[in-house]
Amino acid sequence: MRLIKLSANNPGFKTIEFNRIGLSLIVGKRHNNDYTKNKKDTYNSVGKSLSIALINFCLGSQKNPEFEAKLNDWEFTLQFELSDILFTATRKCNNQGIIYLNNEEKTLKEYTDFLSSRVFEIPENTKYLTFRSLLPRFLRPRKASYNSFDNFIPEEQEFQKVINNAFLLGLDVSLVFKKFNLKDEFDKIEDMRRAFEKDTIIKSFFEQNEDDDFEIDVVDLKVKTQKLEQALSKFEVAEDYHEVVREADELKLQIKALDNKAATIKIALSNIEKSLNITPDIPKKRIEQLYKEAMVSLPDAVIKQLADVEGFNKKILDNRSQRLLKEKLSFEKKLSEIVANSKRLGKLKDARLEYLNSKSALDEFTKMNDQLKELKIKLDSIEKYRQLKQEYKTKSEELKREFSLENTKTSNYLESNRLLLENNILIFKSLAEEFYEHKRAGIEVKSNEGVNKNRFEIRAKIDDDKGDGVNDVKIFCFDWTLLLAKHHHKMEFIFHDSRLLSEIDSRQQASLFNVANKKTIENNLQYIISANQNTLDSVKIEMGEEEYNRIISDNIILELTDESEESKLLGIKIDLDYDKE
Repeated sequence: MRLIKLSANNPGFKTIEFNRIGLSLIVGKRHNNDYTKNKKDTYNSVGKSLSIALINFCLGSQKNPEFEAKLNDWEFTLQFELSDILFTATRKCNNQGIIYLNNEEKTLKEYTDFLSSRVFEIPENTKYLTFRSLLPRFLRPRKASYNSFDNFIPEEQEFQKVINNAFLLGLDVSLVFKKFNLKDEFDKIEDMRRAFEKDTIIKSFFEQNEDDDFEIDVVDLKVKTQKLEQALSKFEVAEDYHEVVREADELKLQIKALDNKAATIKIALSNIEKSLNITPDIPKKRIEQLYKEAMVSLPDAVIKQLADVEGFNKKILDNRSQRLLKEKLSFEKKLSEIVANSKRLGKLKDARLEYLNSKSALDEFTKMNDQLKELKIKLDSIEKYRQLKQEYKTKSEELKREFSLENTKTSNYLESNRLLLENNILIFKSLAEEFYEHKRAGIEVKSNEGVNKNRFEIRAKIDDDKGDGVNDVKIFCFDWTLLLAKHHHKMEFIFHDSRLLSEIDSRQQASLFNVANKKTIENNLQYIISANQNTLDSVKIEMGEEEYNRIISDNIILELTDESEESKLLGIKIDLDYDKE
């Protein structure tokens, strides 16, 4: 893939025509070189970095909300070559899901799939390797893309980073996927185990049992379950159980009331018996006898009076006895009726209780059934956890063996492909030597033997690479290594932002342009870079007039200044936060 031209439907846009071979510089300048007269002017926000964002946009980036909101009626067109065939891609800011490729409408996926098939040799059914994942290795699209040599996409996961970089370094990505899948299996088992341990039943089990002896608890639960099942199989449910209980309770109350009445009547009968046994204290004959013994004669009148009193008393007693006997008969009759009624009610109560003894309540049956369900759930959970734990142990051991085998396989692979690795090192080293003498430099590839998803550890190294300037040189060398090595791709350009130059000293800036110019000419490639005028002024001092004109001046394809809004890339004043995708 080679970039040809970037244009827009707005006439104020500064069309960018790229040199087909060699360097293409987009330069940010002050319109007045007298710094004392324009201290507040800057080359920032003139559109240098925006040009990268627009190329990325035309090559199928995700929807950019800033473009939609602030450039709604704009559309951008990129011309590019694929195997010397010219293509034109147009994308509208207000309808970003569609790309017009040579005037043919395509969805974003159709478009990027087409580019992927033409630019990269991606094996079929390979996840994580796409045109969009690989493009940033040649077109660093964000500010954060310049933080380190392998930080092309800031939100890219470590595994994605490894597989995309490994692919472009010519490494066998099947090894990467194998380890990824092994770790994925391992993680799924771990997730299941953790999920089970968070289960309330299992958690409660561990809280109650300090040991890890499942067998005893499983057997205990099985016994309890069997007993409940047997009890429930013999369980006879009385649907009128509660009604019969209520009836039996009412009968008990009625019998108790009858018993109380019977007790009262018995007390009354006892009192009547006592009353019937009462006789006069001193009879008339006894009084006469007492007087005779005292040798005293009673007058006839007195004797007659005593006889009358005795007769009167006798009559009274006779009447009282008859009344008491009548009452006694009445109470005895009532008592007989109460006893008979109590016996009858007692038989009814006994029948109800006998019925209840042979039957059980529905809620008791439900309660036992619920208890059985709880036991079965607990037993099932513990059984599953026990089984999972055993499977986890077995699978874990199997996976560890497979990890070990894959580690050995990868080590053997790296050993048998030393020429591939050395070629990458030599390309990187030759580039680094253009900047630094006597510094060890190269791309180190090692087998990552940890239990993780990363098969390779890939490190670009230049001695003393902690400084920002060395880090930027390392970025330059790594990107050029991917381009020059030509592993699985047909990319023919690199596009770097001026951020790459900001921390490099002027001598190394001059070396960077020299190396890029030389490599592009030798290999029929493009190197596109944006730069500020002050950077180029420093480079000019290092290069000299003739070399500067040949490498820099003759390859400036666009100058953007702060003179007016019209002199910026879009030709209008607008604040865009486009550093996202």
